[in-house]
Amino acid sequence: MGYDTPWYMVVILGMGIVFVGLGLLILLCSAIRLLFSEKKSDVLAELYFDETSNEEIPNKKKLIAAITAVIAEAEGKDIRALRVVSFKRRRFS
Repeated sequence: MGYDTPWYMVVILGMGIVFVGLGLLILLCSAIRLLFSEKKSDVLAELYFDETSNEEIPNKKKLIAAITAVIAEAEGKDIRALRVVSFKRRRFS
């Protein structure tokens, strides 16, 4: 018939193949993460952290009151229970 392979060689080869495959899969996932994460973070940084314009918001007190009322209604709280700490305009490019 053929060559009779001992059982321990089958176990060692099987475990070796599985671990090599898992290692290659981890390397592939890491490479894909590195390729796509830098581009995405640069785009997000440009979109969300563009605070170069310091324009004054017209009717700022009325706008803050309206937004606070909507938030209080959505959360089911009294409007006096909320306190606005800061209010800044963010530009989305």
